[in-house]
Amino acid sequence: MSEIQLQTRQPEEPSVAQMLQGVIQSGLTADNVQAFKELVQLHREEVASKHKAAFNRAFFALKKEISGMDFYCDKQATTKSGGVAYTYCSEAEIAGKLEPALFRHGFTMLFGQRQEADRVVAIVTLIHEDGHEETREYSVRVGVSNQMKDNTAVDAGSTTSAWRHLVMKMFGLKSRIREEDDARNIGRPISADKAADLERRCEAANVNQRAFLDFAGAKTFAEIGEARLPEIEAMLTRKEAKAKASRPSDNDGMADHDLDWNTEPKN
Repeated sequence: MSEIQLQTRQPEEPSVAQMLQGVIQSGLTADNVQAFKELVQLHREEVASKHKAAFNRAFFALKKEISGMDFYCDKQATTKSGGVAYTYCSEAEIAGKLEPALFRHGFTMLFGQRQEADRVVAIVTLIHEDGHEETREYSVRVGVSNQMKDNTAVDAGSTTSAWRHLVMKMFGLKSRIREEDDARNIGRPISADKAADLERRCEAANVNQRAFLDFAGAKTFAEIGEARLPEIEAMLTRKEAKAKASRPSDNDGMADHDLDWNTEPKN
């Protein structure tokens, strides 16, 4: 007979639930009631630990899935002049893609909020189907009402902003510009003739070529992408008109966006 077969099999230790059942079957007395209370607390901690472990495993799997998802900046904030100040992900863009992923991994979210002086606090509780939950908070300053936004609209906007920032940080979401709107998507390089034409026009309008190329996202005129060409052409045309209408050093009355490219200094 082998050594393995000769080994005595050790009996498994009873679980906390089994010990509780044993106490119940034997009957509660004044002598064992304290032990019973301690076993109940120990059982709760054991179950909570298992549920937290299940939460962590599911959350890890969720984060792996989210890391391959794209959350696009589908909203724009505008300046007073109507230009684009910045872009951001809307609540619909985030929730529409995040919630199905949450359900696939056994999660759901509860949302709450509270007011603290001049701040609004967004509260998100992430609940796992096994029972464990985690709560996180994020606060933002409440804006000021104006002719376009009353107090209700300002409060709602602040709450949505807090929720958006909280969820993006809680799940590590990375927002992207849509491919068709991405300034980094420059397309094919322009032709050699076009590159030479742009360089000639810059020299004629006394445009700072380094600032021009920085704006174009290129190191040389030959590297300028076709996708940026309409924007570059429009700006250069404005610079040419300014140069023709006034002295190159005279910037009086120029709009802010016309100062993107500094004028080449005169020797």
